[in-house]
Amino acid sequence: MTSPVIAFKQECQANIAKMTEDEKVQKLSREWICESAKYKYSYNLSWMGRPIIQYPQDIIAMQEILWQVKPDLIIETGIAHGGSLIFSASMLELIGGDGQVLGIDIDIREHNRAEIEKHPMFRRITMVEGSSVDENIAAQVFDFAKRKKNILVCLDSCTPTSMC
Repeated sequence: MTSPVIAFKQECQANIAKMTEDEKVQKLSREWICESAKYKYSYNLSWMGRPIIQYPQDIIAMQEILWQVKPDLIIETGIAHGGSLIFSASMLELIGGDGQVLGIDIDIREHNRAEIEKHPMFRRITMVEGSSVDENIAAQVFDFAKRKKNILVCLDSCTPTSMC
C-alpha cells in the first residue's frame, strides 16, 4: 500500500507532466509573462526588503531546488537590487551550515551595494563586479569556488522578454 505522502508526491508529478503537454496552458503562461512584463510586474516584488525582480512561481521553484540540492555555494550572474542574493542567502540560512552566495554583475550600483551590505543576510554574500564571461572574473570565481563541493549556478542576468 502506498503511503499518503508518496501518493501525494506522485499526484503532483503527474499533474506537472500533464501541464507540460497542455498547449493551452503553455500559451496562457507565455501570454501572462508577456502582458505582465509591460507593467514590469516582477519589479513590484521584494524578498526580505530588497527588490527581487522575479516571478513568484520562479521563487517557489528555486526554493524547492535549493532545499533539495542543499548547495554550499550559489553563484548568481546578475545582481541588480540584490533581492535574489538575499533570497539565496536566506535559503542557505534555513538549510544550515556555512553556505555562501557569490553574485557577479557588470555594474553594481553603489546604492544597491550599500543596501545589500547592510542587510542581515550579507554575511553569506560576496559580490564581484565585472563580466561573468571575462577571463579574470572567471578566474576569481574559480578560486572562490575551488574548496566547495556542491555548487549551484544561477544565470540570472537576462530577462525573458525576447519570447514576447
